[in-house]
Amino acid sequence: MEIIELYQDKLYCIKYDGEAKNEYARIFGQWHDLDYLVKFFKDNASYIATPFWRSAGLMPDNPELSAQKIIDEANLLEPYIRTLTENADKDVLPDLDTYFHFLGGKYKCLWSLEPMKSYGTAKPSLLRLYAIKLDSNCYLIVYGGIKLGDTIQNSPGLKENVFRKIDEVLNYLRTNGIIDREDI
Repeated sequence: MEIIELYQDKLYCIKYDGEAKNEYARIFGQWHDLDYLVKFFKDNASYIATPFWRSAGLMPDNPELSAQKIIDEANLLEPYIRTLTENADKDVLPDLDTYFHFLGGKYKCLWSLEPMKSYGTAKPSLLRLYAIKLDSNCYLIVYGGIKLGDTIQNSPGLKENVFRKIDEVLNYLRTNGIIDREDI
């Protein structure tokens, strides 16, 4: 496992052992891969066959349309994250601290290395990034995906990976004495 700096002293991501890409590149690569997204929406059509997702413009019988929504949202999210890091450098809002939110749940009692989540730019957003807060306006991205359910546990792709990845990275950080940005 390796920590990769994306934006100096502000945003980092994990590169898992055996993976060709770091997590940030993997996530955004998937969110721009039409073939991957169409298959994802075909495989998970039952999740979007609800009044909530239909009203948001997703159609279980049109995976290409749903895939395009992800691509469009990802196209807005990448430059927005860059803006948030620039704002954090200038002490201007919105910044990374306003973008990431506490994950809570089983992590609600952590006072350092807090697991966080973020949303994409759309309302409602399908995109999620999961990170660990290292310091004020300093985050380590550990996973990301598409959230189709009302909870992580009810979302394909997320339920299998989010908590496992967070726990794996928390263990790595603690084992290597990393508790804030100074330790990277």
